[in-house]
Amino acid sequence: MPTVSYLSLATQLSRAARARIAPPSWDLLLRSCAIAALIATLVSVLFPGVSDLAVYFTLMLICCGPTSAFLPAASEPVLIAFGQLYPPLLIAGIGIVAIVLVEFLNYIVFDAILHSEKLTKLRDAGIVQLVVRWFNAQPFATVAVAALTPIPFWIARTCAVLSRYSVFRYMCATALGRFVRIYLIAALGSALPLTTGQIVAVGVTAMVVIVAVVLLRRLQLKQRQVCSAA
Repeated sequence: MPTVSYLSLATQLSRAARARIAPPSWDLLLRSCAIAALIATLVSVLFPGVSDLAVYFTLMLICCGPTSAFLPAASEPVLIAFGQLYPPLLIAGIGIVAIVLVEFLNYIVFDAILHSEKLTKLRDAGIVQLVVRWFNAQPFATVAVAALTPIPFWIARTCAVLSRYSVFRYMCATALGRFVRIYLIAALGSALPLTTGQIVAVGVTAMVVIVAVVLLRRLQLKQRQVCSAA
């Protein structure tokens, strides 16, 4: 009898795993993140000695995935904190694996959104075509520099998707820029005499400031639009 119950449970779980829970691109994203989180959990349970690194890997998936739009400057405190615990090169190596995985999913999501019929007018807009032509002049360098610097990376990702840039070259440029960025931030963390609480406080403050600046700019834009209409 217990065997039958286990088989029934396995069948139900198998059906639930195959059931579509979102549009194709988002469905892939959600399933991939769930699998990565499950793997990180299993690693933490089976190998307690590397549980901290499994947590770090999961946090990088969250900070660098689609949720990064709602978590500005979230990855830097994580890198600084773990840079105090482990060698920066190890942090960079693990972090780049997480970023490559999640960035590939980000690319798929952006591709599905930007090439939808609803955004045809946006793709054909003159300013968009101009930006894409600028990007095509030095696409690899543009992606690598955006991945390395504080430049909002979604700009480079959007240009790469719109220009149909090689996914392989895009991922290589992303990995190059992000690896150097992660290493430098982790090395900075290993050199800074900060406690975990201080790092968290700095990170939260940075996110609050960024969100406040964005909201203030939107408010100013709405006020200008109201004044123009009047």
